[in-house]
Amino acid sequence: MKKLLVLLVAFVAVVTFGGTAVIPVNLSKVTDVEVPVVMKMADVLDLVGIDFDANWDSLRIADERGNEVAYQYVDVDLNNRLSAGDLLVFLAPSSVKITVSEDFDVVAPEYPPVLSVDETDNGWLIISDLFTIEVNRYGLLKVTEYAGVKGTIVDEIGIVRVAGWVGSTYYIDGGLGRHEEKTSFGFRIKEVEVLDPGPVAVTVVSRLVSDMFLGLEVEVLSTVFKTGDMVIETNFKFNSYADMMKLHPMITRPLTDVADDAVHMLPVFRRLVWADQLNITPLEYWLERNAIMNVDRKPYIVFPAVDPMRPFWWGATYIFASQENWRSNYSPSLGIGIAEIMPEKPVVYVDYDKWASGNMWIYESREFRDGVFRWIPGEFELFEATKGNVTTVMEEWPNRYAAGDSLSFVKYYRLFECQSIEEAIRMLELRTLEIQSISIEE
Repeated sequence: MKKLLVLLVAFVAVVTFGGTAVIPVNLSKVTDVEVPVVMKMADVLDLVGIDFDANWDSLRIADERGNEVAYQYVDVDLNNRLSAGDLLVFLAPSSVKITVSEDFDVVAPEYPPVLSVDETDNGWLIISDLFTIEVNRYGLLKVTEYAGVKGTIVDEIGIVRVAGWVGSTYYIDGGLGRHEEKTSFGFRIKEVEVLDPGPVAVTVVSRLVSDMFLGLEVEVLSTVFKTGDMVIETNFKFNSYADMMKLHPMITRPLTDVADDAVHMLPVFRRLVWADQLNITPLEYWLERNAIMNVDRKPYIVFPAVDPMRPFWWGATYIFASQENWRSNYSPSLGIGIAEIMPEKPVVYVDYDKWASGNMWIYESREFRDGVFRWIPGEFELFEATKGNVTTVMEEWPNRYAAGDSLSFVKYYRLFECQSIEEAIRMLELRTLEIQSISIEE
């Protein structure tokens, strides 16, 4: 069995017989909500094989009972034809089989759209019976209504924060240049499109270019499903050399504008630098802050979403923390939440410097921040547990990228309704199991 993660499809053999190719997509179904699946057409092409003369209009998806599952193609490269750069998108009610034929007499199925898109003076509106989402000219999403609750449910889904050194001459004379930091609003818009809605979703394509960090481009593909699920793929692309400190995909203001009782909750970190420096476990760190709730005899971190929770140092509520399976803000009074779910369980490297050079979670300024944060403060050297584990030479801090390098993030965000914190945690554990179980059989 090989993993088939959203947008990261394993290359495996596909059964072909009688002029038909069959791609089995398996998952463990444990909730009553369909599971969003987004596949790159380049990967589907590789699965079918170059010797198979596929009629892509013939593609069909069927569930375990043989019922037809609606799907849509997404024209990501905006060339008005199906090509390797595009996406295949559907909602899986169970394990499914994708079939495609070499019979060119088969015509494409017709499915009615389930969402509507209206253009406004400032961007677009994506509207359903369940939610309303504003899309601005940068391609960022703002949920303004969900399950009857109006206001800023969550803002700037798809925004990035980058920081680094402009004009670095490190390989010439060891110099870094000046340090700068920008969000998506500091980029130039190359192209932003809200594509036509299909039977399961709407996709927003955003491509931005930095005129400050020369050669840096950001592509964000935001697919909004009728279920309230969103799959966000963020690609940082480098066309020249760059010394970078931050490369963060983010969301901002999750429920904090509409709910005074909003809580932030997640599984207990496997690594938290602050806990290491205190010679305690991450569980003990959060127990000291009265921020642990046991659900089904398992501990979870739960604290008020607007409380910094006495950070050991730095201004963030948490930083230098391992990525975990999910995290969420949730309001008991409103009965709604917004969660970030990882498509696969993140790895925590034993080597401190390797881990610190990679992706970590940050909760700061009421923002879910993720990704590279290559800034090593002096506090690392003040504690024996972390002293000498990471470089403290400023010129060696950055992550260095050359022309042709890229860095990609894929996240699920889920709007949800639940009656209690405990119920929300149980649901998110099950939803994560479903998402991380998506696979394809050889």
